[in-house]
Amino acid sequence: MNYNISTIFFSPTGTTAKVVKTIAGSIGEIHNEYDLTPLKSRINYKALTFSSNDLVIVGVPVYKGRIPDFLADYFQNFKGNNATAVYAVVYGNRAYEDALLELKDIFETAGFVSVAAGAFIGEHSYSGGIATRRPDISDLKIACDFGQKINAKLNHFDTLSKSTLFVKGNFPYKALPPAPQIVPETNDNCTDCSICADLCPMEAIDFDNFRDIDPTTCILCCSCVKNCPEDAKVIVNEHIVNFTKKLISKLERIRHEPELFLENKD
Repeated sequence: MNYNISTIFFSPTGTTAKVVKTIAGSIGEIHNEYDLTPLKSRINYKALTFSSNDLVIVGVPVYKGRIPDFLADYFQNFKGNNATAVYAVVYGNRAYEDALLELKDIFETAGFVSVAAGAFIGEHSYSGGIATRRPDISDLKIACDFGQKINAKLNHFDTLSKSTLFVKGNFPYKALPPAPQIVPETNDNCTDCSICADLCPMEAIDFDNFRDIDPTTCILCCSCVKNCPEDAKVIVNEHIVNFTKKLISKLERIRHEPELFLENKD
């Protein structure tokens, strides 16, 4: 069966986009790309509808073992109508916990039929010292091979009408603590170039004063930190700094590899 391939991703620091595009591109030509990172795009694409002729590759980052909570609500507006779906979550080398199961459950509830899923590793948003420059060549090779296996599996099926795909995770999902109202701070390196505000997925940075970040809107995705050409955006909160130091000490010499799940229906 020939599918119309669409990608859907939220990727503030670019790692999730790389994984999703690599998987999709190795399956076939991408017909539609829905980049949900900009707030304006999420408004425009709020109620996407698909059909059984569609293959959708969905990717999100993992925050504290779950998918971003605002996306969990957002995705409930989608309508699958038996479209086939592949899921990818990208985590910072610690653990993806319940995120992949949560993403799969949300899309199946919306009418999508699951065929494959994977948990990949990306450079941690808090520090370049954790999973540095990942996904790297090896990760993307795995993603490419995974896409080819998915394509072979889809060519083997006449049709998919029911999801039986197993992925790791627990339900009820991991409880999340209230989000701390912590934001990156701006140092004297700032040149008022506006890149941070232009790329902020929550539009939490004031366009008239780039040092002003709304703590009730910021999700600490660190897009501003990673994308600032002058290293002007930094996290100085003591709790986050100490947490990051512990993560680096624990994980800098550990290399987790992608975990892949593929529908095993004959």
